[in-house]
Amino acid sequence: MKRMYKSVVVLTLGILILGQSVAARGIQEAEEPSPSFAPLTVKAAAFKGPSGFGIIRMFETPPALGENVTAELQVLPSPKEMVARVAGGELDFALFPANMAAKLYTEGPGYKLGAVTGMGVLSVVSRDSSIRDWTDLKGRTVNSVGKGATPDYLFSYLLRENGLNPEDDVTVDFSITNGAQLAQLIIGDKKDTAVLPEPFVTLVTKKARDVKVVLDFQEAWKEVQGSDTSYPITVVVVKPDLAEERPDVVAAFLRAYEESIEWVNANPAEAAVLIEKYDIMPAAIAQPAIPNCNLRFIHAADAREIMEDYLSVLLEYNPASVGGQLPDRDFYFSE
Repeated sequence: MKRMYKSVVVLTLGILILGQSVAARGIQEAEEPSPSFAPLTVKAAAFKGPSGFGIIRMFETPPALGENVTAELQVLPSPKEMVARVAGGELDFALFPANMAAKLYTEGPGYKLGAVTGMGVLSVVSRDSSIRDWTDLKGRTVNSVGKGATPDYLFSYLLRENGLNPEDDVTVDFSITNGAQLAQLIIGDKKDTAVLPEPFVTLVTKKARDVKVVLDFQEAWKEVQGSDTSYPITVVVVKPDLAEERPDVVAAFLRAYEESIEWVNANPAEAAVLIEKYDIMPAAIAQPAIPNCNLRFIHAADAREIMEDYLSVLLEYNPASVGGQLPDRDFYFSE
């Protein structure tokens, strides 16, 4: 009986000592400070036009990026200004055409792809109802914006893939460089057939009832590529230092951007009000176009295949347009 009593006492003391040890470790762990960072302001920018539609809620409702982290968002007047800010390392996040993002990564300060934020938005519009197929463009003059840019390269690519020679079979007139101006000429019956991006496609077809979308670049791309998705057109890039030092902040920003795109798609009327408020585009043009603007969010880690398919086409037509080569795997941000 005495031996049993001693065993119980020893066991009890052991449990007490173990409990005190665990409690002491718990107190010690609780007292260890969590990682802290200096206050940080991240700077992001969009430029005027439909590329800025998806991010607009973040202008109105600043994203929660973590303790001591604030966001400063601005609208720049042009892609040229955006390039200058990124080249100088002044921005942490920036919106770009997909090919420009690849070019800047290869030739410039190495900004990484955070996500694809918009897919293809180009169409051929015409009041000529006899155009039903790409081959129907043979012998015609087609006005287009974007010489030496995505509309030019993709139009040539799709013409070739559909059996036409862009240099000999179709006359492409780039004399009107502004999409809004070309849209007004179509509406005013001064031009008949043109390559236009959204939101001008929607504007033209609503203002001029005899003008229709006759050829859809996105559907043509799917057929040629044997794919169920179109090509990426707009992306958000991330400053490499921020991606390396604060991937948590980058991830939080991208989550907020994804939520913003979902909100814009679900609330075009409210989104259009903000789009006008922040001087990106008049609400009357933006609202009907939002459902056709193909706003989508695809994380960089999931976007490599569609990016490389698209960039490979541009690389063939003009290597300089993507920086002379496809970007390597480090281009694609991963948490």
